[in-house]
Amino acid sequence: QPETKTLGVHPGNILVAVRDPKTLYYLREVLRRTDTKNQDVVVMTARLYHREPSFGNMTFDADQVFDQYEQELFTAVVAAAEKEGKPVSLLVVPATDVFDSIIGTAQRLESSRIVCGLSNKLSPDEQAKLTGDARERLPDPKPRLVMEIRLPNGVSREYYLGPHTPRLRNQDLDLLHRIWLEITSDPRFAGAHHYHVVSTALEELEQELHSPKRREVLDKLWQDLQKRSEDDSHS
Repeated sequence: QPETKTLGVHPGNILVAVRDPKTLYYLREVLRRTDTKNQDVVVMTARLYHREPSFGNMTFDADQVFDQYEQELFTAVVAAAEKEGKPVSLLVVPATDVFDSIIGTAQRLESSRIVCGLSNKLSPDEQAKLTGDARERLPDPKPRLVMEIRLPNGVSREYYLGPHTPRLRNQDLDLLHRIWLEITSDPRFAGAHHYHVVSTALEELEQELHSPKRREVLDKLWQDLQKRSEDDSHS
């Protein structure tokens, strides 16, 4: 199993997951924007098995590790790296689940960011959710890192895996502030902070999710998600 010491990379590296030698646009973008003197770039692909692989401390010869497809893939990776004049570390990870393999490798390498391209079958949100689910299956301490999914049109989506400060829209901040102003207009709550409002609201939401109001709450959330999707499609 790869670790920073055995692979010769430093913590905080960027892990790029690749699968198709013809769609390495996101790797090229990572190489262009990364100063590899200060941050290592690791390129991995998952070799999927239908049963639990047995690799442990075994050492594989090159022809055992790299099948023909992987040779073509990493030949394209090396060509892209050489064109940018940047070094990369190459890694084949035996696995039974691609998402477990990516997040598990990121944990062992102490990566700060995962970068991948758009799936042929999943939306960016679905990719991130499955990767986040895989993170929850990891042993502690679980990493906190960013997953970046780059689309062929140049658009990039970022997802924070693990507990993190949420990104709030301006209207969310305005609503929070209005509620805080209303509460603190009562002298008894002069010492209240915005986080008190958030904490109380979250506790109420958690209670409703475990009450007869659960369906009503989820329906409202679903409507908000649908509206966001419509707004994104028109932006």
